[in-house]
This record gives sequence, C-alpha cells and structure tokens, in this order.
Amino acid sequence: MCLVEEKFAEGMLPRIRRFLFCGETLAAQTAARLVERFPRAQVWNMYGPTEATVATTSVRIDRSILEKYSALPVGRAMPGSDVFVVNRAGETLPANEQGEIVIAGPNVSLGYLGRPDLTEAVFFDHCGRRAYRTGDQGQFRDGFLFFEGRMDSQLKLSGYRIEPGDVEANLLALPSVREAVVTPVIKNGAAQSLAAFVVLSSQTERSHFELTQSLRRQLAERLPVYMLPRKFVFRDAFPLTANGKVDRARLAQSL
Repeated sequence: MCLVEEKFAEGMLPRIRRFLFCGETLAAQTAARLVERFPRAQVWNMYGPTEATVATTSVRIDRSILEKYSALPVGRAMPGSDVFVVNRAGETLPANEQGEIVIAGPNVSLGYLGRPDLTEAVFFDHCGRRAYRTGDQGQFRDGFLFFEGRMDSQLKLSGYRIEPGDVEANLLALPSVREAVVTPVIKNGAAQSLAAFVVLSSQTERSHFELTQSLRRQLAERLPVYMLPRKFVFRDAFPLTANGKVDRARLAQSL
C-alpha cells in the first residue's frame, strides 16, 4: 500500500535501515521495488507460525536473490531451531521435494491451552526436542526453505490437486500485476474452476477481455492448462479485514 505513493522512498524516510516481512507472502515485485527505492536499507523475508514464536527462518532479499527466484525463499532456520520437510508418513524429504514443513526446537510452544486433542494432533517429540507440524507446504532448494501454501487450502479440479497460492505466486511474477488473489469457483458444493482477482501495476486503456487474454497467455508459459484461472476480475484495490489483510471471503462472495 505504501508503494502506491511514488514519494515512498529513501528521500521520505532516510533513516529506514530494515524492512521485515513475516506472516504474508512477500511478492518478488514488492521486494524489488523496495530494494530500488531504499538502496541503503535491508529487506528481509521471514517465516514461522505463532506456535513456533513466529519468525523461525529468514533471508535477506537482495538483487542476486531477486534475479534468481521468481517466488522468493523464506530463508534458513534461526540458530538452535531445526526446520525440515516431511511426507505424509512423517519421513524427512530431501531437497527439491515438496512436503509438510516441520519446526523443532526451544522456540516451539508446549501446545494449545485447554485443548489436548489439538495439541496431540500437531505437536510431538523429535530427537528429544519439541516439534510442530505446521500444516504448511514447502521444500528446500539451494539450501533455502520455500513456503508453498497451506496443505488444507489444496483443491481438486478435473482430477488434479491445485494449490491456489502457486497460481497467485506466478501471477505476481508478471510485471503488469501488483496484487493477486486466486480462489475456487464453487458450484453445488464442489470447485468447478479458478477465478483470479487482480490489481494491475498501472492503469491501462485495454479492455478486460484483452487483459484477460494477455494474462492467460503469460500464465500458460509458466503453468499447466489445468491451473489457469477461467475468470479474471480486475480491481483498483482489494477489500481488507480488520487486521489489514486481504479479505478473501468477501472477494469469493462477489463471484
């Protein structure tokens, strides 16, 4: 939101030294604009759930990272904490294989107050340390952890399992897209297709039809056909919840 203001740069805030991102996916385009506007400030991307005292991994996003990855890594584990990826059988996976992110170490909480059932479901001991199954998908590449959405947000379309967050990340990698939310179109209690809500990086005189065709062509170069949104809705801005996050429920209800 701050980047909409063109004067939001080092000249306005010359004493800014560090930007920290945690809790929402940091788009590469957002990080790139911050690096450009605040050349003397550091941009850090972090990851970690409340159950593991929030910021468990971190990485500084610089030009070399931006040039190499279209979807940004969330970094390496903090000292004293272990982060690894497991399959459905709980077996640790090697690099470049997607699974569930698990965190172990002194930063992991004891569990949920008054809810032993929930605690037992996701907290366990790992090599003598408290561990937590995050329910988040991810994988390690080049020594970095990549967050790839919630496991429970997966949906099935035409027999394929799809993570809407993957589609969002690829939309955000397109230069013309500033913000993107992808949601399933539900009919008769089942997902029938995908819809993409998009805020463009700049105003354009092209029609919605032309914009839709252009974005679909660009996405088709990055994603298989079954992951392409059937419908695109263009907005000037997204509705926000009381805590300042995109109100996905309101967007979905508008379909």
